[in-house]
Amino acid sequence: MSVPDRDQATTLLALLDGVTTALSAGDDLPSAARAALRAIRKATGWTLGHIWIPEGGSGHFVSSGAWTGAIKEFPLLYQATAGTRLAPGADLIGRAASTGKPVWSRDVTRDPSFVRAGRGMDVGIRTAFAFPVITADGVASVWEFFCREETEPDEALLRVMSNLGHQMGRVIDRHHARQEAEAVKGRLAQVIETSVEAFVSVDAEGRIIGWNAAAEHMFGFPRTQALGTVMHETIMPVRYREAYQVDRAHFLATGRSRLMGRRLELAALRAGGSEFPAEMVFWATRQAGTWIFNAFVHDITDRRRAEQALREAYGQQQAVVARLQELDRAKNEFIDSVGHELRTPLVSILGYLEILTVDNDDLPAGRRLQMLGTMTRNAGRLQRLVEDLLAVTTDGELDLTPVPVAVSEIIAEAVQAVSAQKRSGDHPVRVHPATVLPDVHADRALLVRALGALLSNAAKFSPAGSPITVSASAATGVVSVAVRDAGIGIDAGDLPYVFDRFYRAPSSVEAAVQGVGLGLAIAKAIAEAHGGTVTATSAPGEGSTFTLSLPLPAADT
Repeated sequence: MSVPDRDQATTLLALLDGVTTALSAGDDLPSAARAALRAIRKATGWTLGHIWIPEGGSGHFVSSGAWTGAIKEFPLLYQATAGTRLAPGADLIGRAASTGKPVWSRDVTRDPSFVRAGRGMDVGIRTAFAFPVITADGVASVWEFFCREETEPDEALLRVMSNLGHQMGRVIDRHHARQEAEAVKGRLAQVIETSVEAFVSVDAEGRIIGWNAAAEHMFGFPRTQALGTVMHETIMPVRYREAYQVDRAHFLATGRSRLMGRRLELAALRAGGSEFPAEMVFWATRQAGTWIFNAFVHDITDRRRAEQALREAYGQQQAVVARLQELDRAKNEFIDSVGHELRTPLVSILGYLEILTVDNDDLPAGRRLQMLGTMTRNAGRLQRLVEDLLAVTTDGELDLTPVPVAVSEIIAEAVQAVSAQKRSGDHPVRVHPATVLPDVHADRALLVRALGALLSNAAKFSPAGSPITVSASAATGVVSVAVRDAGIGIDAGDLPYVFDRFYRAPSSVEAAVQGVGLGLAIAKAIAEAHGGTVTATSAPGEGSTFTLSLPLPAADT
């Protein structure tokens, strides 16, 4: 049965539009296909309609189970179709799929290729035609229609069905593309939502339309509060806002921007108004005829802290390197100084010993005594150097034997000991003790040694003949002895190090002052062992004052 000739063209065109519209409008393709199947059968007046679909990747076709018409009146055809698996080229279906064109069978009972009516089986139908639905990936399905009467091939109908097969294929392609686009959009939305970086999207007016979970956490605004607000007034510091609006307006007018596509490091605002450093990248997309502006924002507070820590660590490392270099230089100077301090008296002693050994009988008695005196002084110098070295290189605390000691006696004994030294004896020592000073509880010998080190230091750094002043005073719980010289003084940069072991100020090296930098370190160690302190005040060219302070016994405070 076919459509009457006078209405055929109009009816088939309407059918083509209707089926295409039905397939395009439906999101559920199987349901839309069944509706299209019914529409074709109704428009053509044929008895039955059925859809075949590919079986996986085998190339065979199997029944989809989708029928239209009174299929219950044709049980043999239904059973044969449901249980048949058609290979390429077999039956109407295989031929249509293989050729990509509609196929007509005027009488299926006499058509040897129609395997479902073999061996003279009367399945209740005579004429059948089939056409393939062709997509970009190949044949998506084959549709077949049957009628009870034998019917001559209808070329017009076959042309329409061929066209319809291609149209439906394009609809299916668009549907799949739309599904894939929706899937991609869903995956992208999920990626954005679960991203560890904040995602912010605004419309052409600058209002926030996209705000992920990371943005909620980073900026402190919940999504419901952020959406609809003006972005630059919400999370952008005031100093950036004008430039941002100018750039956005320029982009909308010209399509060019200084910000888009660049990775920028700027400050951003949290909900409480506090700023934090952020790295961000902006880009624009066109949607529904309007521009959407997007940004990913990464909080780089931790990175900035790490960078600052690295800078500080580098600075500390450089300071350590400088200090190590300084210590290395000091070590070399110490070795040179100790070598010189040891060599000078040894050369003198050995020289006089050689004279005394070879020419002793020819020397006047006075000359021999003079030589022996020089040798004795140099031996004492060596002894003091060795004692100083042992004092500062021996681990542990100093061994104290504290007894009540008069401060005036300590001063007198230290002055006498230092005055006996040749270089120190060139300086008059003026002692100005307080009228009455309480006794201190201290190790007499160590205290004399500490004060002697201060006096010897004053003599070394003072011009020959310049006076050294020693004064003593008592305050609440403390007795202090100050040694003042009129020497070269100490630079402010060197003052913190004068009590360090082996430290020698550049000025002392330049002036070739004897010593290895141990006297003041020993004086400090002795003072601290007694619970006291040694301090220094000085200015270049104005002399120096070193003050030894000791606590008084509890009964004397």
